[in-house]
Amino acid sequence: MKRVGIRSKIILLTLLILGGGFFVAPEILEEVAEVRYRRTLEDGRANLAERLEKDYKKLNLRNTPRLGDYFVFIYDKQSGKLMREYSFFPPRLIDDYNLTKNQFAINENNLNFIKTESIDKKVSIIVGFSESTSRNAVDGLERFFVLSYLFASIFVVLGILISTEIALRPVRRSIKKISKFEPLSKMEKLDDVKSNDEIGKLISTFNSLLEKVHISSISQKQFISNASHELKTPLTSLKLQIEKLKKQNNTDEKTLVGIEEDVIEIQSIIEALLILETSTKGGGTDGEILLNELIKKTIKDIDVDFKNNLEIILDSNQEILKLMLNNLIGNAEKFKSNKVIISTEIVDKAPSIIIEDDGVGIHPENYDLIFTPFWQEDESRTRNVGGKGLGLSIVKNIVSKYGWKITVGKSDLGGAKFIVSF
Repeated sequence: MKRVGIRSKIILLTLLILGGGFFVAPEILEEVAEVRYRRTLEDGRANLAERLEKDYKKLNLRNTPRLGDYFVFIYDKQSGKLMREYSFFPPRLIDDYNLTKNQFAINENNLNFIKTESIDKKVSIIVGFSESTSRNAVDGLERFFVLSYLFASIFVVLGILISTEIALRPVRRSIKKISKFEPLSKMEKLDDVKSNDEIGKLISTFNSLLEKVHISSISQKQFISNASHELKTPLTSLKLQIEKLKKQNNTDEKTLVGIEEDVIEIQSIIEALLILETSTKGGGTDGEILLNELIKKTIKDIDVDFKNNLEIILDSNQEILKLMLNNLIGNAEKFKSNKVIISTEIVDKAPSIIIEDDGVGIHPENYDLIFTPFWQEDESRTRNVGGKGLGLSIVKNIVSKYGWKITVGKSDLGGAKFIVSF
């Protein structure tokens, strides 16, 4: 259910509820109809008895609606005989009723009746109906209930489809627009909707978040740029002093080499950050680059198996692209056991480069964390290897900068697999 859209979830839940109701609702409707019809029969019985009390001689089919639902016995009180001309009853009930005991011998439990007498006290009046009348009346409605429920269900589903289509339209427009956003490069916002509902509030909140991200990005870029420029001067001075110390005979050369290596490492990181922050997608240094040739140059002096399955041409900055490849390939080299494989192919309909190794791999819970600057796993993957945890974060920034996509997973070789889709 995690990959199912909101509208699909709503429809599925609705169909589930309606499906369950399909087996229950018709029966409930029948019971309700039966109860209501029975109450109608009781009210009609009382009204019919009241009319007969006033003038029993006027009983006929034309002025007595729904007479067929009732039986009527009218007895002459003086003789105790049934007055057939004024009575209305099924033949089976003729000898079943005992006027003295006021009960039916055979059909006692199936009949609902009352006994009264006329206003002139000349006749006894018995009015009633069969308990099965209401059930028989609704038995024929079962198909009608089922069809009505099906039609109602169709209208409910159509209503949900239309309402969710209207409600989620701003969300789809926003998703389409968000996919083209570059909040780290420029300030962009979603179109506000003229409503104060949850979607309107979501878009408003997201616009506020975009503004904060852009401001944070500007501050971060400014800090990196300033820090990099400020650090270049003292690092250059350190290198000059190291060269001077090397010429002196009383200096420990091993110590100087270690210091020089640290300075060079710091300088390389600063240069990488400067390249990342000063190169833009639309800048003059961008152009068409054959990725396959750049990969071949990058792996020229290292033992990497390159499966050149697809030619990929990118509109990018060569220095930035080279930096990304160096970091990804260097990361795979660092953690491999024996081999690294690079391949170019189509992944999810997009031209992609796949870099994988046969090392210990990355724990799935750390897939997102590995792109965090200066973050490293504390277990076997980072044991006895160098690095400051900045390479993959630089790769992530480059991928985001150009609107590409990077995913990480487990390789069939046993180690990590990085896929960059363009």
